Amino acid sequence: MAIVRWNPWNDIFDLHTQMDHLFQPAAATTSRNGVEYTSLPVDIRQTDAAFTVEASVPGFTPDDVEVTFDDGVLTITGRRSSTETAKDATYVRRERRSTSVFRQVGLPAEVRAEDITATFENGVLRVEIPRAQKAAPQRIPVTVGTTAQQRVVEHAPRA
Repeated sequence: MAIVRWNPWNDIFDLHTQMDHLFQPAAATTSRNGVEYTSLPVDIRQTDAAFTVEASVPGFTPDDVEVTFDDGVLTITGRRSSTETAKDATYVRRERRSTSVFRQVGLPAEVRAEDITATFENGVLRVEIPRAQKAAPQRIPVTVGTTAQQRVVEHAPRA
């Protein structure tokens, strides 16, 4: 049997991991009034030209999802409800009635809001957010000589 030196920090880190696993399902999904609310996981990529936000929304259609942008915050909401009922059988268990997803993402740079596009393919929503162009540095010519003389133009008031 090997002897391993005890490190109290390992126990603290293990406890932290166990607590994360304990509370993760509660934070990811909540249910209220028969509607299940789920946080929406996203991937955000950044290039010099644009931000790309990808969100997995399986089971949703493009009509179920709404994307808005206001004051530097991208908001993705989705709502899906199942209203169909079986005519020849009764449900023993029904868990897929309604689901809502919601996510807000603050963007750290100026963007061109009028050029934002959203596409939906195979349950993945992809939002392309073009970045605003930075003002390019300009060279200002320096002239040699005296300042131009100012000329005051006087005009008579109109009658």
